[in-house]
Amino acid sequence: MQKKTSFFYFLSRMNIRSVVYILCCLGLYTCATPSPPAGGPVDETPPKVVVKKSTPNFQTNFKPQTIELTFDEWVKLKNANQQVIISPPFEGFEVRLKGKSLIFDLGHKDTLRNNVTYVIQFGESVVDLTEGNPAEDLRFVFSTGSEIDSLELSGEVVDAYTGEPIDKALVLLYENQADSVFRTLRPFYFGRTGENGRFDIYNMRAGSYKVCALLDADANYRFNQVNEPIAFLEEAVLIGKDTSSRLTLQLFQEQIPLQLQETDQSQGVLKLLYNQNPIPLLKNKGTYTDYGQSFEKDTAFIWHQSTLDWTLYLSADTTYYDTIEVDAIKNIATIEKIQLKKMTRKDLNPFPRKIFPIRFSQPIIQLDTTLAHLYADSSLQVLPYEWMIDSTSIQQLNVKYSFKESTAYKWIALPGSITNFFGQTNPDTLEVNWTTDARKNYGNITFRFTTEDASQAYFIKMLKKDKEPIATFQLQGALNYERILNGVPPDDYQLEIILDDNANGRWDTGSYDAKRQAEKVIIRPVEKLRANWDLEVEVELKRR
Repeated sequence: MQKKTSFFYFLSRMNIRSVVYILCCLGLYTCATPSPPAGGPVDETPPKVVVKKSTPNFQTNFKPQTIELTFDEWVKLKNANQQVIISPPFEGFEVRLKGKSLIFDLGHKDTLRNNVTYVIQFGESVVDLTEGNPAEDLRFVFSTGSEIDSLELSGEVVDAYTGEPIDKALVLLYENQADSVFRTLRPFYFGRTGENGRFDIYNMRAGSYKVCALLDADANYRFNQVNEPIAFLEEAVLIGKDTSSRLTLQLFQEQIPLQLQETDQSQGVLKLLYNQNPIPLLKNKGTYTDYGQSFEKDTAFIWHQSTLDWTLYLSADTTYYDTIEVDAIKNIATIEKIQLKKMTRKDLNPFPRKIFPIRFSQPIIQLDTTLAHLYADSSLQVLPYEWMIDSTSIQQLNVKYSFKESTAYKWIALPGSITNFFGQTNPDTLEVNWTTDARKNYGNITFRFTTEDASQAYFIKMLKKDKEPIATFQLQGALNYERILNGVPPDDYQLEIILDDNANGRWDTGSYDAKRQAEKVIIRPVEKLRANWDLEVEVELKRR
């Protein structure tokens, strides 16, 4: 039987001098290899350059040499081949570490131009060894002439919809004016925004520059992913000694192509899960046409009664197309019984309006009102009401009646009163109870909108402070508009005013390839609404 031989067994067979030699070598290796200390407080301090031990910055009449930047702690390089940029562009440089120093070697592939200021920007390539904190605003500037370029460009990057400042956005400048440069080239100059969305780019030379801002998902200084938000200027920015520019760049996420992520089939229903809300995008057709559809956020439901397999064709403009084979219904009798869907408190205890929604587990096509009754309080008197299927969801039935305030109501559907999409009726009695609130607990708002351009379309949303939408308005074709909202819950509200350039009743994002900016949005707070209060709001609609 073979015995396992340990390291210590070998040591025991060697003379004392050899053992001491091996142990010393192991000790030296351990000491020479830096490693993060165990325990202690988290290091949040970024590494800093030790000026006295580094190559002097901002040199003039610079001659090619190796640049050395020594730091006050151990550092490591992270994505240096992507993060380190020298402008004007220079090929063939190398970046490496030596102890606590970063070595920048200009190499021999390219030649420095005469009388030009070069800026080496290291981005976030140098991080500390323990927590990965990047060195802040790390750059090295030198000139091959007698002067350092001193022109600057400042500005801010904001969200195109909310107007909020964007942190850590790259601002990229190009001397090349081609439309493709944002996708194919590294920038000539670049800056990065702080928490306030502001950026400053220094040591620029006079010239005309193409400008964009980018949230760079893959840290390659290129706009090459559909999920990377971008801002761009239609015209180049002219930088000169006698000019002072402060830019505002509005960042938007381009429309992500509609993608089907998951499908699920059961008897008579096809569930389609998308990567976004498909309602404004999805167009369906199929070899079987007698089907219905409903939507819930990012999910579409296709309801059908076909006893044969069939094909559904899905499309959204020219960017999405898919084909799904839909399974036939094997036995309609096995389809789930008609059930009520869970109602929210807002639905069950509303301000008295003329419509009360009731939701079901399947699409509803018919209601027998001789078997489905509406009652008030404890009265046995049946109230006359109207009903309709909701225009946005075939699973919702709307009960229409002049409901009174502070009144308890009951809607009872006896067996056989409801017919679903599959021709089935409810086998059990279904009941919904709710109580309307008192009018005094709500307020009223009158909006008066004025504009100087009757042709401009506006899409306006009134939102609660938690961003829940309360009402929407589509305005076009007049100079003055009035909209009255009664029974509004007391709260803080704001208006989101969208300059709806294509009059489609929603906000449309921008597209770089189409040279289209995102539709402009104006956020306007509304005076706090109190209970039992009438509020009048004057709003002047104008372009920013």
